[in-house]
Amino acid sequence: MRVKFTEVNGIPTRYYHEGDGGPPLMLVHGAGISADAWLRNVDALARHFTVVAPDTLGQGFTGIGNFSSGAPQPHFVAHLKGLADQVGFDRFAMCGSSFGAMLCILSYFDMPDRIAKLILISSGSATLAEEEMLKSIQGAYKNGLSAMDQPDFDACRARLGRINHYPERIPDELVWMQVTLYARTNVRDNYKQIMEGLMDLEACRPYRVAERLDQVKVPTLMVWGMNDPRVIYQRAVEAADKIPHSTLVGIDECGHQPHIEVPDRFNELARRFLQDETIEDDRIKAA
Repeated sequence: MRVKFTEVNGIPTRYYHEGDGGPPLMLVHGAGISADAWLRNVDALARHFTVVAPDTLGQGFTGIGNFSSGAPQPHFVAHLKGLADQVGFDRFAMCGSSFGAMLCILSYFDMPDRIAKLILISSGSATLAEEEMLKSIQGAYKNGLSAMDQPDFDACRARLGRINHYPERIPDELVWMQVTLYARTNVRDNYKQIMEGLMDLEACRPYRVAERLDQVKVPTLMVWGMNDPRVIYQRAVEAADKIPHSTLVGIDECGHQPHIEVPDRFNELARRFLQDETIEDDRIKAA
């Protein structure tokens, strides 16, 4: 796995990349974290695909550009699209976790001819009703600030532990990266702007995706942790029923970040889906 620093639309941007010649795949992390969330996934997936995993706007080592208030979604999508242009991803798959999954769907709506497949991971922002989503974002905001206000190892591990079923499975290197990133100037301010923008329901209404999922026409894999405190599994089932070509996989004893908690299982699911192998649908678990 390699790291590159570049500028995308004039915005300083960091991304991980690996793989050469395989079908292109972009990994999009959630809010309040960074591309380091994919530390257990990039190399494994790069055996089959050309993988790019950026720090999204205002997070990790990536600048926030001209976003200061209101709905952040269009700014994030423009940044991801600019990166895709820069790395030569003409037609590619996108995989997003949590808020990142919503960004992948919005990217598909923005450039439907370029997105070949979607992988959505435990995303309340893509599936919950508006008031349910607001409650989830408020909880995420409070949890994120708990670590940013005291960026040490214990606080950052506790923050991740509250959303993962087995906190001991969180890699130490991911925790130390959060400690480092949260100690950087402006990281807290950027996070505050982004999260407050997401909590502005009126501003974000044009970028809601839960009511537009029937418009997603590409094959879509949904991977949900069955013990995720941030989402409602029944909403995932309802979402899968709306997306015409979808497969839903629920992972027992797993929280908000299956790609971190059970990386081998997630990597294999992603590989099989992207290589058109059959995956058993689990939406019956909603009962």
